[in-house]
Amino acid sequence: MALDRWGRIINYMRISVTDRCNLKCVYCAPAEGTEKLPREELLSFEEIEQIVRAGAMIGVEKVRITGGEPLMRRDIDELIRMIKAIDGIHEITLTTNGTKLAEWAERLAKAGLDRVNVSLDSMRVDRYKAITRGDFPPEMILRGIEIAERVGLTPVKLNVVLMKGINEDEVEDFARLTLESPLHVRFIELMPFAIAGSDHTIRFLSEKEVMG
Repeated sequence: MALDRWGRIINYMRISVTDRCNLKCVYCAPAEGTEKLPREELLSFEEIEQIVRAGAMIGVEKVRITGGEPLMRRDIDELIRMIKAIDGIHEITLTTNGTKLAEWAERLAKAGLDRVNVSLDSMRVDRYKAITRGDFPPEMILRGIEIAERVGLTPVKLNVVLMKGINEDEVEDFARLTLESPLHVRFIELMPFAIAGSDHTIRFLSEKEVMG
């Protein structure tokens, strides 16, 4: 059993399988993008499997697959299948922006994925495109969530980064989704990175402001 410096049990491992993403969210990446690792420098599936197997030997039971956008990693379902076969691993989750979820959900479920966390910061088309600097409609992400629920990747957790003056007026809309489905909505504070050229404190929304 492994413990951190505060004596807490370490039973969870987070693995980034790619630094590539098909979005450039204002709170995550500059408009011009960032330099990416050469593909040959990414860990192979076999190397990731070895790392997870070593983690399982000291008590790791849960694995979260992230990126970048993990669904841009070719044959990601094969990696999930490999990790699921490791003794001691009881849960695998995947964090995604949802743009490819509709096409991947069934394959992920068959490979052994347990559930997904999906990022969606607005349900309004123009606003969503402005936040993500992409050309995907939010309906595509909601459709992916619907399919994920249908194939058993539940409970789906929806991550919403709240930004003052941008999307705080959608709090009730997102909360209402939980009345219509078993979706779990989590509102996330803006992290201290520059967004769209402005200091994050301009857009930061505190818990008190949200509840008030």
